[in-house]
Amino acid sequence: MALFGRERCLDAASTAVKSALGVGATEAEAVLMTEDSGLTRYAHNRIHQNVAERNTELRVRAVVGRRVAVASSNQVDQRAVRELADRAVSLARQGADDAAFAGLPAPPAAPYHEQNTYYESTAEIGPGERAQAVAQIAGLLESVGTEGFGVVTSATSELAICNSHGVHAYQPFTDGWMSLVARRNECSGYASLAHRDWSELDHESLAFRALSKTPAGRRRTLPPGQYTVVLEEDAVWEMLEFLSLGALNGLAYLEGRSLYNGRLGEKRYPGHVTLRDDPFDTRGANVSFDFEGVPKAPVSFIDAGVVRQVAYDTQTASREGRVSTGHALPAPNVHGPMPLNLVLEPGDRTRHDLIRSVDHGLLVSRFHYVNEIDPGTTMLTGMTRDGTFLIENGVLGEPVGDVRWIDSVDGLLQRTVAIGDTVRLVSGGPGYGTRFLTGSMVPVLLVEDFRITGAAEGPGADAS
Repeated sequence: MALFGRERCLDAASTAVKSALGVGATEAEAVLMTEDSGLTRYAHNRIHQNVAERNTELRVRAVVGRRVAVASSNQVDQRAVRELADRAVSLARQGADDAAFAGLPAPPAAPYHEQNTYYESTAEIGPGERAQAVAQIAGLLESVGTEGFGVVTSATSELAICNSHGVHAYQPFTDGWMSLVARRNECSGYASLAHRDWSELDHESLAFRALSKTPAGRRRTLPPGQYTVVLEEDAVWEMLEFLSLGALNGLAYLEGRSLYNGRLGEKRYPGHVTLRDDPFDTRGANVSFDFEGVPKAPVSFIDAGVVRQVAYDTQTASREGRVSTGHALPAPNVHGPMPLNLVLEPGDRTRHDLIRSVDHGLLVSRFHYVNEIDPGTTMLTGMTRDGTFLIENGVLGEPVGDVRWIDSVDGLLQRTVAIGDTVRLVSGGPGYGTRFLTGSMVPVLLVEDFRITGAAEGPGADAS
């Protein structure tokens, strides 16, 4: 898979900035993203789709006084770049003043943190290698009479950012991602893998993890009630995605929509709950800078149960008299800044220990069809899917039919009584949220009083 390369990316971005200044912009920013990706999809243990995509996107943010506009294009030859810059400036002139606009960021005082986010082992992967991975997974499933459904992807991408104050940032990426739903009789089990280095993706472990959730026999129906649950990593990841989008979002905080308004400095969770954003953790989907070119650094959001801060970009930080925490998304961005590299600190209990401590409860593999009821309280509703099991007297027991639940992320963290001793990178896959692989490093959680409202029947229950 081909890269543009540092020089070509920065040259196109710099040309866009200079062109915007040349036609009247007082400030200008250019964000260039490239992608060369492949996807192999399979069902019933057979490949049924191969997709390849090569794409380039250049976004120019032009500022004229306090009027701001963004224009984008897939063309990066010099003529197209100049026309794009002219269009961005023209749009800015026609817009209204943005009284809250605080200007584009200055370049960092120190060089960007250097880290390896590009692996040849991934860049060299093509449809043949992805097909081989599917064949290995399917072979294991077929040997025990199980069908598999899923996706295998590989990609290279680049991010380059320049602005009129001297920001020049470039980083190449690779990523691999696999998902699998194994289905046998009434039961299905889910597993996923994500890493920038393809050689770290263990196809066999993916298959065995999914297979472990597909026992023989019928699923039990579970009555409504409050249950002690062991939430596995995929379920925990989805919880944190909603926390990141709302409670930890600097724009939501400024507008009074965040759970943490008036609660910074409060001891809200048990002391074993620590949540940070760590772009330097090489086990995760690490990135050196945000989409404004602001350097990323470790940030502690919840420290030993105490809520410390929320995420900011340049614009939200200026309105609070703060500095950006390096969490800008690509402009124009109506969502606000949000963390993309969360790490929930592990505890000292193995998964087996957590299960063994439950007298009567559930193991939940992942959530499905999750929606917000009240963003201000992080109240969610959703279903369990692909591996829900009864726990009786510390022993993993019969499979349980999918159930509907209603609870808040805030409440689940407050009622977390123990945390698993290992973390795993969980992601929605490349392009989830941005063009690049994102994800959180999460452990298994033991949570009390998880509220189940009934069986998962009706709209969304059978959605893929």
